[in-house]
Amino acid sequence: MMRKLFFLLLIPALMMACGQDKAIVKEMDEKAMALHDEVMPKMKEIIDLKGEIKAKIASLDSLSTEKQSLEAAYEALVTGEEGMRNWMRNYQKPEFSKSLEELKPVAEFQLQAIEKVKVQMESSIADAKSLLGK
Repeated sequence: MMRKLFFLLLIPALMMACGQDKAIVKEMDEKAMALHDEVMPKMKEIIDLKGEIKAKIASLDSLSTEKQSLEAAYEALVTGEEGMRNWMRNYQKPEFSKSLEELKPVAEFQLQAIEKVKVQMESSIADAKSLLGK
């Protein structure tokens, strides 16, 4: 009788613990989406800056050191843009039917990846604006 009672009490306790751990995954996913929502509007700015840089490059002499700096800034903008597109393409919404061991590494990876995308995008935008005198 005691053994049955023990198991009846143990099962809900384990289910609650699992739910609390999965709340961490949900929190990481929400943070990742918030970062995405914060930097996604900057995609238009990247596209605009790429256009401005491309026009300025076209107007410069091929041996100009300024041209080399602008080309590097252009490539950094492309990298930031591609980073966001890749993150969105590879994003996986958590399937809470899976175990915590399956969910947590994916959520951690996605959060770290969007953090890197944010840094790359913001850095490339700042560099491009500086080179364009903005």
